Amino acid sequence: MSVSEPSDTKPTNGSSNPAAFSWDTIQDRLRESIVSIQCNRTMTFDTESAGCANATGFVIDVEQGIILSNRHVMSPGPSYHKGVFFNNTEVFLQSLYYDPVHDFAFFRYDPKELTTFTPKAIPLSPERVFSGLQFRLVGNDSNEKMSVHSGELSQLDRNAPDYGHGYNDYNTFYIQASTTSKGGSSGSPVVDIEGNAIAIKAGSNKSSLSCFLLPLQRVVYAFGYIQRGEIPPRGTMQTTFKHITHVQADRFGLSIKTAADEGARTDGVTGFLTVEKILPDGPADGILHVGDIVISMDGRPVAEFPEMSEIVDAAVGKTIDIKVYREKSFKTVSVAVQDLYAITPSRVLRIGGAFLHDLSFQKALRASAPVVGVYIANDFNGFIGSQFSNMYHVVTAVNGTATPNLAALMDVLAGVCRDEAIVLTIKNLLDLRNEIVFVARHPSVSLQNLLFTRNTSTGFWLQEPFTGMASVSTPCVSSQISDGPKPPPTADINSAFSDLFAQSTVAIEARAICPADNYSFERVGGSGVVLDKTRGIILCSAEVSKNPAAMYSIIFGGLVRVAATLVYTHPLFPISFLKYDPSDLVNDTFGDVSVASLDIFKGSSDRLDIGASVTVYMTNSNDDKSIMPATVLSRSTAGDTTCYWCLHKRYFKSEVFLLTPATNVGRAGIGIVCDAENNIRGIWIKPPTCGHIHAPDKETIGLDISLVQPALESLQNSDSSGGRDDIVRVLDVVYTEKWLSVARVYGVSEEHIRNLAYGPDPQNQVFMVTKILHQRAPDVPSLKVGDIVLQVDGKVVRHMNDLACHYSRDSVDLTIVRNRKELSIRIPTTRLSGKSTDHVVCWSGTFMQKPWYRVLERANRIPSEVFIFTSLCGSPMNAELNRGGFFVISIDEQKIATLDDVVRVIEAIKSQNEVRDFIENVSSKQRYLSGKMPGRDVVVRGVTLSGQEIVGTIRTNDHYFPAWQIHRDPEAGDFWSMTTI
Repeated sequence: MSVSEPSDTKPTNGSSNPAAFSWDTIQDRLRESIVSIQCNRTMTFDTESAGCANATGFVIDVEQGIILSNRHVMSPGPSYHKGVFFNNTEVFLQSLYYDPVHDFAFFRYDPKELTTFTPKAIPLSPERVFSGLQFRLVGNDSNEKMSVHSGELSQLDRNAPDYGHGYNDYNTFYIQASTTSKGGSSGSPVVDIEGNAIAIKAGSNKSSLSCFLLPLQRVVYAFGYIQRGEIPPRGTMQTTFKHITHVQADRFGLSIKTAADEGARTDGVTGFLTVEKILPDGPADGILHVGDIVISMDGRPVAEFPEMSEIVDAAVGKTIDIKVYREKSFKTVSVAVQDLYAITPSRVLRIGGAFLHDLSFQKALRASAPVVGVYIANDFNGFIGSQFSNMYHVVTAVNGTATPNLAALMDVLAGVCRDEAIVLTIKNLLDLRNEIVFVARHPSVSLQNLLFTRNTSTGFWLQEPFTGMASVSTPCVSSQISDGPKPPPTADINSAFSDLFAQSTVAIEARAICPADNYSFERVGGSGVVLDKTRGIILCSAEVSKNPAAMYSIIFGGLVRVAATLVYTHPLFPISFLKYDPSDLVNDTFGDVSVASLDIFKGSSDRLDIGASVTVYMTNSNDDKSIMPATVLSRSTAGDTTCYWCLHKRYFKSEVFLLTPATNVGRAGIGIVCDAENNIRGIWIKPPTCGHIHAPDKETIGLDISLVQPALESLQNSDSSGGRDDIVRVLDVVYTEKWLSVARVYGVSEEHIRNLAYGPDPQNQVFMVTKILHQRAPDVPSLKVGDIVLQVDGKVVRHMNDLACHYSRDSVDLTIVRNRKELSIRIPTTRLSGKSTDHVVCWSGTFMQKPWYRVLERANRIPSEVFIFTSLCGSPMNAELNRGGFFVISIDEQKIATLDDVVRVIEAIKSQNEVRDFIENVSSKQRYLSGKMPGRDVVVRGVTLSGQEIVGTIRTNDHYFPAWQIHRDPEAGDFWSMTTI
């Protein structure tokens, strides 16, 4: 490509007859050829994250139905696309070909699908480019059809832009121009006044009006092969080059005259190509040096990227002689040219919720790392660990066996049992000197393990089951062996109780199976204490169980790991109870593991007074134990731990105590607060938050043991695994404190004020109703906003805890002040279940469940028991109804009231034949995959939290997003099980 100024022989604006064309008609001439592309990236792969987007393409071959767009629009991984023409005709787009490096790709549609019109092919004319050329960029800017932006080409020899950690182009010029185009115009043609495509829109600078246009030389090269049904050869030396000017080269000691004398091309060009980066262990490693200035390749002068690409692509599997200027002298070296497709991943393994594929050239380049290892693209269920899904981690070994590629990793896993712990060696590409070695376990509940492979003829990703890690029952023993019991941290505190506490503490690991209760996939580590070793009951922070659709593992002393289930989540206070089978603690390796129970019923259960001396026994999420003397600093009312607008679980106001020194047990740790006789008087815990930046950040708080005892007693007295889950009763109102001085104004009697201020346990406030959470029927007695509650069942209300919870009472007798008059009233209570979510349905990538209490609080009306709260990125629901937080009332015009209704409708509309026939067509390498992806267009109706009815359509995709459900199985110990629908 020449980058010099246009000569006198070039026509103005690239037209042989400028008067024959007008910009006023450009839109009419191109309208039928511009295609709006809806992209669904079904999973994170290589440089692209899962998600939905809109972009542009344009027809370049009418007979074969070929559309040109960008590589980043197509996405290198499993995805599907829909094309929409100007008259809203929709066609299924095959992902025909994408370049491994450059930002262009070819889609294909079946021309027979266009029955009402025939588009015109836009000619590709890279030779018409020159600086100062007036152009129009025609596309779908910001998803607005047929947006036209004008501009003028300026810099023609710009190096490829740096977009950051995602996809980047290399070894090509880019054209810089100024336009007002934004997102959605990627893939738009850049045309001259005659309607010829001279470049394609690839990216832009968000902080300016600059946009980056990809020249079409290599597009034309690849297009010729694609038209013939062939794959264009692409070579690489695992080296990137950049363009430098003649002035910059002169600073290195290479003048234009000297370069010309050595055979370099200097006329009509503005500079040279120089080596920018060489990957370790690549073909050019140790042969080329960073900073080498290229003079020629195989005897041909090379000063620009297109001519270099021609030589390299034609030499795949061969060597080329490169003459370079290095350190004031000229050298000729021979470099092997590797097949670029060999280091371009075309398979991805989904295993245990993790997505793994070969490390790509793109990722290796960004990190300057060798192209070796298995890249961790994503990890939903925490099989490998979500902490490694940050774009730069690779698995280099499994159980000590090297895994240089995905094939090697699958070979190793083929001989591993599903429930067997494996040792993974992982490297961070940005820190190759260090390794991370840890133990991983396949989730007991997860989707089928699949291997996706790209069909090069059709661009479609085929599936096949991965038979490695077969489900074989083996003793589930932790590989994390501790060095033995830790000594008591101090000698001056009761050592007998500290030993008891150490034997009662456990480490907890929670791995989410799927999103639930507005929490997403997450792996949480925490700790707990055994309160009943005979029944296997453990108390822990609600942070551990905030996503109830999780698998729980309990680790005793770092020696033995056993499975557990969530049996009770307190609806008011941030505590949960887990249950394990005590018989699981006996195994062939360690024998009977020593476990102790903490007795929370021993001693007084009275509230701790301010100034009381206590001892706090703590264990954090790393199972580290500590003991600290403390003093009760204050008692106050703790409110919500989440922001108002989010749907995460909120904890009702309750009275808590604070200690000094303030000791933090961490995110999911727990502490036991004891008096001088080592009687347990409270729980020291940090309430979970929703994680939003605007949410209140709560400090660690203390809960009186009297708030915990009823729940444990209910679990102990029940023969069922879940215990009684409805012992908590509330009045469905929100209270706030009012000073006694203000209470007089509201009508509280002087006698009651003196009783509160000077009686036993003096207090200085009363409690007023400020919000009604659920309106009762008019004939049902209820509290009203402004009521002040004086007594509950004859007991004077002194603390918030006297109002927060009414255990096992169907109604309560209240003495209240209303409108300055004292009244007696009996109010029915509302039952709050401690039973957590036990059924989740995933359909078309969206998650449905029964609404939890926070949703019931927020909703203006409850039209069904099916609530959608999130969807997977790139899924049909994400693309068409990109919203969460609504109740489903019908699917496919079938009424929906419960999750069972959802399952029934899904089974009715699902068609296995469509998927089977489509896959057969792909496997037989049919040239055109006509129509649409297998699935059905389905109408979904819902109601938002505000009560507004909504309606939309989605097209199901059972290939990438099959329907499935999880539910607790009472016949299997109340553990989760997964079934396909």
